[in-house]
Amino acid sequence: MTRQWSLRRRLVRRVVLGACLAWLAGVGLAALVVAHEMSELMDDTLGNSARMSLSLYKGAGHVGALVHGDGAIRIIDGGAIVTDAPWTPVEQDGGQDLPGWRVFRLSDPEDDIVVEVGQSSEWRQDELAESLGWLVALMLPVLLATLIAARGAVASALRPATRLAMMLRGRSARDLSPVNAPDLPAELAPIPHALNGYLDDIRTRIEAERQFATNAAHELRTPIAAASGQAQLIAAGLADPAAAGRLAAALGRMGHLVDRLLQLSRAEAGSMGAGPCDLVRVARMVIAESDLPVHFDDAETSEAIVAVDPDALALILRNLLRNAADHGVGDLRMVLSMGPVVTVSNAVRPGALFRHATFDKSASSSGAGLGLAIVARVAETQGIGIEYVIESHRALVRVSFPDRSGSRRD
Repeated sequence: MTRQWSLRRRLVRRVVLGACLAWLAGVGLAALVVAHEMSELMDDTLGNSARMSLSLYKGAGHVGALVHGDGAIRIIDGGAIVTDAPWTPVEQDGGQDLPGWRVFRLSDPEDDIVVEVGQSSEWRQDELAESLGWLVALMLPVLLATLIAARGAVASALRPATRLAMMLRGRSARDLSPVNAPDLPAELAPIPHALNGYLDDIRTRIEAERQFATNAAHELRTPIAAASGQAQLIAAGLADPAAAGRLAAALGRMGHLVDRLLQLSRAEAGSMGAGPCDLVRVARMVIAESDLPVHFDDAETSEAIVAVDPDALALILRNLLRNAADHGVGDLRMVLSMGPVVTVSNAVRPGALFRHATFDKSASSSGAGLGLAIVARVAETQGIGIEYVIESHRALVRVSFPDRSGSRRD
């Protein structure tokens, strides 16, 4: 099992690590600057001490106490060492590094006097270390304040995500209402949006299942009762010779109704793909499978690619042809035109109307009253346009598709 990790702790650790590294880099850079500036300051002090000692010696003939623990002065007058120092005499003026000492030499050629002033390297290092220690001590509170601020900033930044997590944790599994989280940052905003999409899909599928169960229970009651009655008469030996035929017809109507109900449930669930497919090929296949006398005018087009799932397209065309056959009086036609657009038409009796409601059909119809409802549901999920027209005693249904690809003529 994968160990659960905390985004908050991970962010805090990384921010703290970054702050510490930045602090160390800043302190290191500051230490280099302080060391350089202190070395220049100590060298200036040595130079000033050498000039002062030279002036005092020339004026008074001596400079008082010349040796102490962290420094010393050597004076050479006319080649003779007046006062000695614990380093080897140097030959050039200016600052120089000797073993254990930093020495500054100053000479006066007119009076043949040389002054060498030195500072102990150990003392210089101790002074530098003390200064750097104080620097680090003064910067530590800044680091601690930065760490506390970073921890609080991460917690504050993650508070909207924490609220969203607590809200989702407290929701019931039966609650399919949209997730409302208006104060989420841009990085987290897609989460409730995606969740709402999933919830919408679940609600649609549950409602489709409920509607299917309701429709099936309502519509299957009559054919089941008819089939049961005929079966009972046959079993009791009271049926006439036509009872078996009526039983077979009732079972056939029941099977046809179940098939249509399954098509409607699938359409309402929106479980079909997005294509593409060849409109001409699907139309020819549907006509061949329908066993209906359909005149197909393909406008001399050998291929018409549309961005529609082939099963969805076949379901629409199959139901339109069956609806035309059940409710019309013949002369079935399917015409393909530019757009692409498919028009399914048939002759109808005077006063004929399209019936779009579920299970709504005329008294003389042998259909189930589901054809146009199935067409509407599938067309909605696939983005297909449907137009219904009755003119000149003909019923026409125009099916239009988005123009996302071209057609090819023979």
